[in-house]
Amino acid sequence: MSTTTLIIIIVVAVVVILLLAIFFASRRRRAQRSEQQRERTREEFGSEYERTTQERGSEEEAERELRERRGQVERRVEPLSEESRGRYEERWGEVERVFVENPSRSIELADRTVMEILEERNFVSDPSQSDAETERSLAVMHPDVADDYREARRIRADVVAGRTSEGGSEEETTEELRQAIRRYRAVYQRIARG
Repeated sequence: MSTTTLIIIIVVAVVVILLLAIFFASRRRRAQRSEQQRERTREEFGSEYERTTQERGSEEEAERELRERRGQVERRVEPLSEESRGRYEERWGEVERVFVENPSRSIELADRTVMEILEERNFVSDPSQSDAETERSLAVMHPDVADDYREARRIRADVVAGRTSEGGSEEETTEELRQAIRRYRAVYQRIARG
């Protein structure tokens, strides 16, 4: 084998090794960026990201769906006017006053108040929209209170169906209602000012 042939083989081998190194480094950077993007999405959408990932079976599909859903909701959601905000502040004061005398009625008032705000702000895009769709709309815009909304609605449904603290005391039932009001308050505060 001549010296020239040996040099050509060495140069080709070095070029191939460099190309492979560049290829694998590029893949690693792309995987790191993808993982960083997923982590930002997890932080941005909270538990809704995990829920959607389980439903879709893929983190990429979940991320795509959440971003698409957020875009749709952002285009239609509007802020409350100062007049509406003032009216809802008065109603929320009533929710808290009524709780002392009639916690079950207070839960109904809280639910109605939150639903009316969601409707006025266009989180509810259509009168026939399901509760689940309303929850998903809220979750992409305000993931910090979406679980509070779901849990408050669950407790309210139990109250309406007479299923609170089965076999429990009135005190346990009142505590459940207090938890629901606390959760509704978190949702109310977030959506009334947003």
